[in-house]
Amino acid sequence: MKIKLQEGEQILFEARPEKKVFVVWFFTKVIPACIALSFIFGYAYFMLWVLTKAIYCVKHVAFPLHIIRIAANLVPVWLGIFYVYYLKLRDTFKFYVTNQKCAFSGGIMVKRIRNVPFHKITDVEINQNIIEQVLGIYSLKIFTAGTGSVGRPGMEQAEITFFGIKDAETPANIIQGILKKYRATGE
Repeated sequence: MKIKLQEGEQILFEARPEKKVFVVWFFTKVIPACIALSFIFGYAYFMLWVLTKAIYCVKHVAFPLHIIRIAANLVPVWLGIFYVYYLKLRDTFKFYVTNQKCAFSGGIMVKRIRNVPFHKITDVEINQNIIEQVLGIYSLKIFTAGTGSVGRPGMEQAEITFFGIKDAETPANIIQGILKKYRATGE
């Protein structure tokens, strides 16, 4: 899925997340999701056991330890599913900077194209979490007037985030240069 360019619009920067971004996703998305899903299924199974015990008025039935085994055995299954999903998801993501806007396209279940014209951009931020620092990749966050103040300090929601890119300076410099031109000329 590629963005549509307007007449006279040119792509100045194009990137995909580096393969290393999967390591970040693994620790921040895959493992927590697997643990949460295993807990949910284990909890649901436990509640079924409690209901069965209550409905049939069974008094002295030991707690079925296989609930814990089922929840633990689901973790590798979820890991495999999420591993494949995020590998495929990374391949669909593409980041663009044109002479008129910043854009993102990608997705598997929900395909999304998001455009932010330069006249709406208020701030550009380059950051790295600890895992990204070790891997040598960056995130470039693009903020608009309504997005910078959302959330807790340090956890602001960006309109578009170029994550897992090796060179964040180049698109940041392109965006800052165009923003200076817009602010100076008012175009």
